[in-house]
Amino acid sequence: MGDKAQQDKLVTRLRTFAKSAGKVCANCTEKAPGQICMDFHTFICMTCSGVHREFQHKCKGISMSRWTAEEVKAIEDSGGNPAAEAIWMASWDSLQFPIPEAGDRERIRKFIEEKYVAQRWRVGAKPAAAAAQPARP
Repeated sequence: MGDKAQQDKLVTRLRTFAKSAGKVCANCTEKAPGQICMDFHTFICMTCSGVHREFQHKCKGISMSRWTAEEVKAIEDSGGNPAAEAIWMASWDSLQFPIPEAGDRERIRKFIEEKYVAQRWRVGAKPAAAAAQPARP
């Protein structure tokens, strides 16, 4: 199979997977995101892609990037946004920190920082209040 045909096939696989595992950006309310954060195998929008890059996370455009079969398989095997949400937002409370609106870059930056850098809601993360208290002798 030629290189262009192979790339087309890989992009089609990603788009098909996105229909079930990436309908909405993993970090805001944007629908039909066209980027993937390779660090977390999440489907994200262009705004969130720019913010992720500020934190040195690798992002690729679904249509505009070159893909390897191994990258696409890793994304498919990861489970996409629902699986990432189960890990990175396990203890998240929507009332305390709502999902940012699409395009609200400052709220998105804070959300991504809390979610991935500080790992505030990650599986096994200590609640913020407990983490701030010194250990007792």
